[in-house]
Amino acid sequence: MKKTLFLSVICLMAANFFSFELKATDLVVAGGGSGGAYASIGAAIAAASPNDRIIVYPQPNGASYTEGTLTITKSLQILSANEGDFYAVDANINVTPATAGINLTIIGMKLLTGGIQSTIASPVGARSNINILNGYLVNGGISFNHDNYNLIAASSHLETGVVFRFGKILGNTMNNQVVINTDGSVNNPTDTVQIIGNKIYFYSGANTGAITWSSTSQFFSIQNNFMSLTYPGNYANYGLYVSASKASLAGTNTIINNTVTKPYIIYTAYTITTHATSTTEILNNLFVGGLYQYALAVSGGTFGVHYNYATTNSLLGFTNDGTNVLETNTTLNAEGLNTNVLSNTINGGTTDSAYVDLNLTRNDVGCYGGSFSLNNFFPLSASDWARVILVTAPRRILVNGTINVKAIGYDK
Repeated sequence: MKKTLFLSVICLMAANFFSFELKATDLVVAGGGSGGAYASIGAAIAAASPNDRIIVYPQPNGASYTEGTLTITKSLQILSANEGDFYAVDANINVTPATAGINLTIIGMKLLTGGIQSTIASPVGARSNINILNGYLVNGGISFNHDNYNLIAASSHLETGVVFRFGKILGNTMNNQVVINTDGSVNNPTDTVQIIGNKIYFYSGANTGAITWSSTSQFFSIQNNFMSLTYPGNYANYGLYVSASKASLAGTNTIINNTVTKPYIIYTAYTITTHATSTTEILNNLFVGGLYQYALAVSGGTFGVHYNYATTNSLLGFTNDGTNVLETNTTLNAEGLNTNVLSNTINGGTTDSAYVDLNLTRNDVGCYGGSFSLNNFFPLSASDWARVILVTAPRRILVNGTINVKAIGYDK
């Protein structure tokens, strides 16, 4: 990898912050109810009014709050009292909004048992916003496989992955797949679901992908993900598996700077099947491993396929324009980092300056290249819980043009 030059940029940003109404009450939870605090998170949830904050003190020696099943129906924040310190919980957390558009934010929870999931669709109207940040789900995952939710899961460890329909999955590490299904409650037809900067270690003998997209309701942006398939058998499963897409030319789907690896023979690394009325850009992606069929197979819509690399490259569904490299000498470690300083993927991506690396040199193919490099998201540090989760800006700015920068963040 190349050394990174970090630049300080001061700009006026149009920022999206998770916000709650003023004049909310803080409810404190502490072990044994010491100091007049609530003794359990469940008791605090029951006592809270919509938009209240529940501040949870971690118990000594990592002891957990044993909660059974927690059901959340209203807007709440559930936060660690100590910055960078997990509060441990034994619980299964069900979200069942009583009204449309609730806002639920959970920060710093170490969930020892169970997962966090919707059990019903959110009522019709504004989407319910679910923000799960800086968490550690030891034995579970996140599932919001119902309509009318906007899920943001960021900077968390998710043992059994994510299933959802709309939102953003940013900078997580997980030991199972990301699955995206169709959302029947489309508020904005040009919205894009973002899956960016995740490390996905996927063990399965099924013919499915580390990222599996079957949604027809939104455009997708799948960028800078490291997908490591660890199942010991040959052929089974894919890295990225897209089986459907939105039938629209109003936006563009993007698959950029991802890395797929498997120590055994994989069936196909990137399998992309989209609607005929769709456009997909596939750029700067990497596959390291053995192939049974194809490094990249596309069908259906219109595709721009450039600067993709594989150790053994067989392509289907498009004509190689000469930029897709038939053989790469790249070797990867367990984190997806290139360990060969002579790899042809270094400075091997597109020559378009809009895709330069963080040090302003030509794009490095794979998940550590480009502006959404994994270096932006990792390592996850318990002592440095980022307040800004993702920043997006124009890839190209014209002289005297307007700079629009959008940030997603949180300030408690």
